[in-house]
Amino acid sequence: MKLYRAYLDTGDTYLLAVDSKGDKRVVKTDTNEFTIEYLGKGTRENEYLFKVNGTIHRVYVESGYVLVDDASVLRLERLTELPTKEGESIEELIKGKEGEVISPLQGRVVMIRIKEGDAVNKGQPLLSIEAMKSETIISAPVAGIVEKILVKQGQGVKKGDVLLIIK
Repeated sequence: MKLYRAYLDTGDTYLLAVDSKGDKRVVKTDTNEFTIEYLGKGTRENEYLFKVNGTIHRVYVESGYVLVDDASVLRLERLTELPTKEGESIEELIKGKEGEVISPLQGRVVMIRIKEGDAVNKGQPLLSIEAMKSETIISAPVAGIVEKILVKQGQGVKKGDVLLIIK
């Protein structure tokens, strides 16, 4: 089993746990589960056929863009494999990463508005990152307690860096 963090060009990130079962892959997110089977190449160049939860889909890939059934378009900016612990279930792996607050851009931390141990609500401003003379406020994706702050004011961060953890 492998755990990945997928970064889309929209700034969204997703955790994906991938488990192989014969010629099929089971992909789990925090809210969905997909059984995916590769069926082969499609009729066009760069087109592939997959069976997802029993339904056949045509996937066309070009210049980093993925077009599914000539309708859904997404662009995967980056895929990072995350370390896993032996014997941990897929649900435990995903749950362990749920409270991570990820930087959506490269920049410099200019203000931290909370401290470790603070209770935060979903949507509450946590910190600000400055990039190209523009300030972006990073808000809490979930309600909880700030367990660990992994950055300091003035520190440079890259897109995808973990800024803090909320449990």
